[in-house]
Amino acid sequence: MEIRVSKPFDPARLLADLRIIYGDTLHSTRSFAVAAVAVGAGGAVLLLTFSGMSGLVGLLLALAAYGVYLFFGNSRSLGRAVADIPEICQHDALLIVTEDRITQEHPSMRSEILWSAISRVVETDAGWLLFYGSRQAISLPKAGMDEDQELQFRAFLTTRAPVAA
Repeated sequence: MEIRVSKPFDPARLLADLRIIYGDTLHSTRSFAVAAVAVGAGGAVLLLTFSGMSGLVGLLLALAAYGVYLFFGNSRSLGRAVADIPEICQHDALLIVTEDRITQEHPSMRSEILWSAISRVVETDAGWLLFYGSRQAISLPKAGMDEDQELQFRAFLTTRAPVAA
């Protein structure tokens, strides 16, 4: 089997993939941020209403502001990471999938990952994320495949059932 897939550089798709890769971290950080805003703002309102302790109100409002910063900060950080991708990586790539490896070729670099290094596969609407670490993945877009290639790849994944998720 050899499947060749053209993969255009797409910052929006890359950002969407990063949101999936870092989904657990984004969720827990946003949950903490919502709790910080609720405790900070709610506590400040309660203190002002019932006791007038204005010194502590400032601290609680700072907690609420920190929660707002955390809530929006992670998405901004991922956006900055995509914007800061080196020029060498901002080119269309060719992905070559064979039985033993995935090869990604850019005009100025090439990387190969053995299938034995792939720990899990996550299918998204746009393609597959092939994880070779907890936060490291290579994206295989469906848009670059014809119907036969997609069926061939799906069949190949079924033979690799332990890593398919």
